Amino acid sequence: MLSKLSGTTIALIILISVVSTGTLVTLDVLQRSESDDSFTAKVDFSEGTNYYTMIEVDDGDNNEEESITYVLHEFVFSVNGGGDAITWDFGDGMSGAGAVTSHQYEQPGKYEVTATSISKETVETTIIHVTVNLVGMAEADNMECTCAPTAKDTVIDLLAIPGTQNLDGFVMVEHEGSSESCSLRNPLQECHLRVILQWTEDGSIVAQEVLYDDTFRSNEMVVDFTLEESDFSQADGLQLRLETDQLRDWHKPTAEWSSTVVA
Repeated sequence: MLSKLSGTTIALIILISVVSTGTLVTLDVLQRSESDDSFTAKVDFSEGTNYYTMIEVDDGDNNEEESITYVLHEFVFSVNGGGDAITWDFGDGMSGAGAVTSHQYEQPGKYEVTATSISKETVETTIIHVTVNLVGMAEADNMECTCAPTAKDTVIDLLAIPGTQNLDGFVMVEHEGSSESCSLRNPLQECHLRVILQWTEDGSIVAQEVLYDDTFRSNEMVVDFTLEESDFSQADGLQLRLETDQLRDWHKPTAEWSSTVVA
């Protein structure tokens, strides 16, 4: 009798346990389902990079033309949950619609993206942030001596980003033309280069720093530049100015840099 009761009791315990487990699993699935229905937005990558290339072309008439190419990073945005209509405000004056959409930013910087869900019952919004950095390359026309009748400023725009940024890059000049190679010149005719980093406001120079001003005896000279957590407003600019005081110099400048948005 005790053995039978024990077996029955055990069977009941197992049955109750199975039912309880099933109930718990069902509740867990329902809770996760309710959680999954909450309205949220996401982006494939929260940080992207735009690529800028500028090549200055001179057809021999001393009138350079700039060929500029931009490759813009494409962000893919999507939502989880939400109502019948989904709209997007990308934070740069542009908008979109749909549960999945993409967008490219013409200007580097930090952007606040707002997704809005509209249904018969409610209107919900959610916000995410994305950052657009910049990698630039510029190839300017040959430099001329500041003393030459046709001398012009050789300026490379570094495309300052409004906000706080870190900037790392270099400018390289290579000797070109029919004049004697820099490596073969005598000490009195060595090649010369002056590199100036300039800050501008509404196009006017407000500050500058001389990065390099010396002679050299190689056919290639590289000058690095770095700025950490520099603040720029919408009207601010940053540029490199390259000069040479040697009449026989004929340098071809190329610059490459990266700007990382901090805040």
